[in-house]
Amino acid sequence: MTSDRSRPFNYGRDQVISYPVTVGNIRTRVVESHGGSTPLVCLHGVGSRADRFIPAIPGLVARGFKVYAIDFPGHGFADKDSRIDYRPRGFAEFIAGVLDELELSDVIIAGTSLGGHVGARMACDRPDLVAGLVLIGTMGIASLNESDMVPPENVANGSESAIRSKLGFLVSDPEKVTDSWVREESKINSSTGAHQALLAAAGYVNFEANADIQGERLAAERPNLPIQIVWGTEDRWTPLEMGRRAKEVLPNAQFVEMEGCGHAPYFESPVEFANILSHFFKKESVR
Repeated sequence: MTSDRSRPFNYGRDQVISYPVTVGNIRTRVVESHGGSTPLVCLHGVGSRADRFIPAIPGLVARGFKVYAIDFPGHGFADKDSRIDYRPRGFAEFIAGVLDELELSDVIIAGTSLGGHVGARMACDRPDLVAGLVLIGTMGIASLNESDMVPPENVANGSESAIRSKLGFLVSDPEKVTDSWVREESKINSSTGAHQALLAAAGYVNFEANADIQGERLAAERPNLPIQIVWGTEDRWTPLEMGRRAKEVLPNAQFVEMEGCGHAPYFESPVEFANILSHFFKKESVR
């Protein structure tokens, strides 16, 4: 039997459907679970895509979540061009439009890195849409040290060698970085328009990580919102100390460290991640 931490990068793809959604003439892709009831919207980080959450989806569905993972514009299979606002605020407005198109409201948003920044902004800009937050190795709550900012070219480079290096930086276990995963990621991140889109998005992530911080606003405007902060203890992209500072900014949030995980703990230990969310939101009685 395959253990929780040794599942392949494409585990769970037979348990989802995917389809396009267009908002403001910009098309994206939604990955949706077959089952579940409590809506959980998963938002990835810069340079990533909706697929990163798929290995966690079977466990999340088994615990009652109806999962939607969405490609940000400029990422994955979404449109990539100069019309797009690649700032976190632009992504927040776009994802809100996708949820409106899907007729979803009162969802839990689980956002990693850039996705957490976007989710925090959405919780304030569109409180009707957001009933709970999971902030995973997140930007936009506590400040990011300049020394921890990843050069945009390292995110935007779609060559197989650069992708292998980036994925090795993402996860704690290098054995998870397989040739198949590297090849697929490279094919997507070197597609037409991807380099410029990812270069722009990564540049904004670095700048607005500290210029557009949402932590104090979130604490003031949504003091009763159930918030769970999840951080991999081996996170090299947003170090653990940043998570502890985020907890200080959001004192009512629950802070959980996932031992031995890097920047994508939901990908590295999907069953543990599903259990963490299930226990928290059952206690909070969301939905």
